[in-house]
Amino acid sequence: MNDPIEEDKKSVWDRPKSKWLLGIPLGGLVAFVLGAAALGTTNYVLHQTSTNEFCYVCHSHEAFIKPEYEASSHFRNLSGVRADCADCHLPHDNWFELVWTKAVVSLDIIPEMMGKLDTQEKYDAHRAEMAESVWRQFRANDSKFCRSCHSFDAMDLENQERRTARRHSGAMENGETCIDCHYGIVHVPPENAEDILDALSADSSDELWLFRVIPSIARRDASSPSNSRAA
Repeated sequence: MNDPIEEDKKSVWDRPKSKWLLGIPLGGLVAFVLGAAALGTTNYVLHQTSTNEFCYVCHSHEAFIKPEYEASSHFRNLSGVRADCADCHLPHDNWFELVWTKAVVSLDIIPEMMGKLDTQEKYDAHRAEMAESVWRQFRANDSKFCRSCHSFDAMDLENQERRTARRHSGAMENGETCIDCHYGIVHVPPENAEDILDALSADSSDELWLFRVIPSIARRDASSPSNSRAA
């Protein structure tokens, strides 16, 4: 007869291994289910926070942005293809870059909360700075957001208008990027748009667009007596 005390002293590895090995597939199944649930939830949140309606909530008032967008060819055109806010302002080829970009652009809510862009007059006053920030980003990434839909390789230059085909051919040869010519096609450009683009072209630095201009608007306006009175 086996001694119960001696049985309890046996190592766990001396016990029947089938019971313990059963935990491996069960643990893997639980990990898979939890991982799939976490990934699905994350993708759902990213999708819901990339709609135009969500963008309108934080990035300036709908009354300023929406009319400009709906009057553009990116909203209504002959081909019936529509580009939303996320198509032009968020990366599509890198999930981690998408999450990082969303985290960075969330800083844009700072001047919104401070009431620095809550009227058309204030918005127009800062239009040049906001445009420069976005155009600097587009130049830094070679207009990659535009290229997610448009491609030089896919263009039928022979059937384009002569002037358009000549400009596109020259852009390909000279390494120019989309934003060099195609600016203000959705949002109304500032009056000094060409001066801004010329300055960006002369700036050879690879400045990261992480340091966005919109938070600086809030800081500068907070320290400006005239702007403080206007707010």
